[in-house]
Amino acid sequence: MNSQTTSAVEKSSVSYRERVLPSFGSFLPVLAVFPSVLLALYPISPLAGYLLGLSITAVVMILMVWRSPIIEISDGFLRVSRAKVDLRLIGEVSVIAKENSFLERGPNLKTNAFFIFQGSVKTMLKIVLADKRDPTPYWLFSTRHAEELKRLLKEQN
Repeated sequence: MNSQTTSAVEKSSVSYRERVLPSFGSFLPVLAVFPSVLLALYPISPLAGYLLGLSITAVVMILMVWRSPIIEISDGFLRVSRAKVDLRLIGEVSVIAKENSFLERGPNLKTNAFFIFQGSVKTMLKIVLADKRDPTPYWLFSTRHAEELKRLLKEQN
C-alpha cells in the first residue's frame, strides 16, 4: 500500500457512527396492523388476510429500522441523515436532557432550524452553527449518546 492510499484510508476513517433506532416499545403498536388487516380481509379470503397482514407488519418494521437516522463524524464533516456540515462551522454544542426535550421540539423550535427526531429517544443534541451566511440557526437531533457526541465534536473542532 503506497502513502497516497494510506492517507486516503486515514482521512476517510469514521470517528463516530450511531444509528438512532426506535425503542422496542415503538414496535408494539405496529403489531396491531396484523389483526386489523386480517379482520378486514378474513370474510373475503382468510389466507390473503394472514399473508397480507404479516407482510405489511414486516414491511413497516423494516422501514422503521431502515429509515432511522444515522449520525456520523468522518472526513471533517458531521452527517445527520442526508444533511452534513463542516466541523469547522460548528459553534456551541449543548445536550438537551429528557426534561427539556418537549420544549425544544415544540414551543422553542425555530422554523428554519434543521431537526430530526426519533420519537422514542428523548435526549437530543443542539448544535449552533457559526456560519452567519447559513439561514439555519442550529441543528437539533435525537441521539442516545449525547454527552459522548458533544465531547467528540469539541475535540474535532
